[in-house]
Amino acid sequence: MAMSALCAGHRVIGTGRNVEKASSEHPEFAQLGGQWLQLDVSLPDAEQAIQEIVALEEQRFSTETEPLHWVVVNNAGATLLGAVEDMSENQIQQYLQTNLFGFIRVWKALLPTLRRNRTGTLVSISSIWGFVPKPEHMLYSAAKATTESLTESYATLLEPFGIRTMIVEPGGFRTPFAANNSKSDGGISADYEPRIQAWIDIVDAASRDKTMVNGDPAKFGDRVVEAVENQGFFESIWAEHDKSKALRVLLGTDCYSLFERRLGTLQQGYIDMAEVAISTNVDQ
Repeated sequence: MAMSALCAGHRVIGTGRNVEKASSEHPEFAQLGGQWLQLDVSLPDAEQAIQEIVALEEQRFSTETEPLHWVVVNNAGATLLGAVEDMSENQIQQYLQTNLFGFIRVWKALLPTLRRNRTGTLVSISSIWGFVPKPEHMLYSAAKATTESLTESYATLLEPFGIRTMIVEPGGFRTPFAANNSKSDGGISADYEPRIQAWIDIVDAASRDKTMVNGDPAKFGDRVVEAVENQGFFESIWAEHDKSKALRVLLGTDCYSLFERRLGTLQQGYIDMAEVAISTNVDQ
């Protein structure tokens, strides 16, 4: 995403817990004009750190006649494999600090600026597993589902201020994401072991062989930038979209097929509950 945005002529501030490691692994980011910011969103002081960089950027561009259009991309997080009952309270809390509270800290730091400028784009990087519950990494699914719901709520609040909101739901992409996983610190309950271990084996195999999935990270970045710029596929999509609702961006054929099956299940449940729903009304 960052490289696609830089190549499209945008200014990009990239954040990370270890900027030295990130910059050494991706020297092209700085070469193209990207700026690094040391930031660990899991820490309570992350909000203050973001506010400081926002203030510096606003001052730098204070002579511009047009307000800055900030594009806020929430992409921090990793997967956690296992059932929650096999995780310690500490592991659960630490996981949510990044995958949920980190999201919220970024919003709290930046949304006042977007509202003041009356323009901006909010991009929440979720996962198809945020819409389709995955028991083998249920806390990851739960965290993503929560951020999706919060993002949808914000879409309605932010639309009057000229701010668009997107939820990006990727399937499998050839990135280090699979390798950047952790597992329940309490092991695996025997009853769940066959199913959870089978999924762990798949994830570990994907971490060694990225060709197990078909998603191209460069094309992922291009699609997100096109969505922000209202270009390419998204020119007609945005034209017909109710901007008081978050735009769901489905990336990957695996994501698309899983999304379809989940919709079918929900639709059938909706139909089955028709008489049940009205059966609880007060008798007239």
